[in-house]
Amino acid sequence: MLPHRMVFSSTEPLTPSALAEGRPEARGPRFRVVVETGPDARRDIPLEGTLLVGTQVEGGLRLSDPTVSRVHLELQARPEGVRVRDVGSRNGTWSLGVRIHEVTVAGEARFTLGKTTLLVMPEPTEEAAEPAPRTTFGRALGQSAAMQKLFGVLERTARSSFSVLLLGETGTGKELLAEAIHRASPRSNRPFVIVDCGAVVPSLIESELFGHAKGAFTGAHTERQGHLVQADGGTVFLDEVGELPLELQPKLLRVLESGTVRRVGDNAAKEVDVRVVAATHRDLKAEVAAGRFRADLYYRLAVVPVRVPALRERAEDIPMLVRHLFQQAGQPDFPLTEELVQRLVGYDWPGNVRELRNFVHRVLAAGDAELPDTKPVSTVTATEDLSGLTFKEAKERMVEAFTREYLTALLARCGNNISEVARTAGLARSHVHGLLNRYGLKAGD
Repeated sequence: MLPHRMVFSSTEPLTPSALAEGRPEARGPRFRVVVETGPDARRDIPLEGTLLVGTQVEGGLRLSDPTVSRVHLELQARPEGVRVRDVGSRNGTWSLGVRIHEVTVAGEARFTLGKTTLLVMPEPTEEAAEPAPRTTFGRALGQSAAMQKLFGVLERTARSSFSVLLLGETGTGKELLAEAIHRASPRSNRPFVIVDCGAVVPSLIESELFGHAKGAFTGAHTERQGHLVQADGGTVFLDEVGELPLELQPKLLRVLESGTVRRVGDNAAKEVDVRVVAATHRDLKAEVAAGRFRADLYYRLAVVPVRVPALRERAEDIPMLVRHLFQQAGQPDFPLTEELVQRLVGYDWPGNVRELRNFVHRVLAAGDAELPDTKPVSTVTATEDLSGLTFKEAKERMVEAFTREYLTALLARCGNNISEVARTAGLARSHVHGLLNRYGLKAGD
């Protein structure tokens, strides 16, 4: 007998009180439908059960917009959110620039019907108060208001099984926060598996995620369990999910919706119980609009979308963070002068906390407390007279100087992380390795 499994998209409603208590909210309608634009703008009704939208619907949301079909859309309140289904309309139903046939949303979402825009939004509740101040969540630190609010949201979310999407720049600590969500969840004694979607060769990522049977492809000499099976009962962290190849996205969506995994080259499906936390530095809504990311997968992952602030947006946390980093490095009594603290707070930190950690290590290793030059890398200039060279030779000399300076700056920004360098530069990891070897530069992996 198979054990009871919890599907990837929890059946608990997404409300602040449910997140705080880890239980479904039982009182009153959970969602409202607001007509934002169009001839019927400002109409606002609660959503309970099933609601039909069109120009000739009885007992539903009747619109006067002639570009809307007679029966255009069906909205159904379900335990996991709101199912939005186009019922064969003439002009279609659109969200984030993509035509929608059927999708389930658990948070705020907008849909365009002809010249009308509908907003589906969670019902506000009295429980949606600011979380109590705190300065830590797992191993993440922060005393700023932005981080206290973030920690409160993540602590409540951790107790549920909802998918979480962490949005933020590289180096902001998204992996640390994903781990903290897992450690604060009922799954804390089960596996926490990290999948870096941007670091795996595209041709192998399906095998990495789902596993493969022996002989499934050339080189598959033994069978392999995928990361999703390895995380069974626990949490899988899909880092840089925005880099996931478009052709693989429907397969991941199918796994998230069915709770079953089929290995490459295998006909048998295996049930898995996994909570998904995903992260990306990309604007996934823009990626959806550009056709590079599936809207249905976005909605499945972004049940609880959370923006992680950049370090420059919480500069008041820098003194606390730098003291912690010196302590971590075994130098808790390192003398932090007021002048140094002011310079640290005033710096932009494009590499965020990762760059700050690099700074601390550089100070301890070489006594270098100088902050990087913030001038753009494109300021490469020739330091020698190139007029005696042919155009081709002079160009090659300039390109080499630019490449070296660009890679040096990028390594500093990305914390010597090859995967981050490759993603930021838009290059394959193998190409980055080749360039670093050519120019005698070193980086971590």
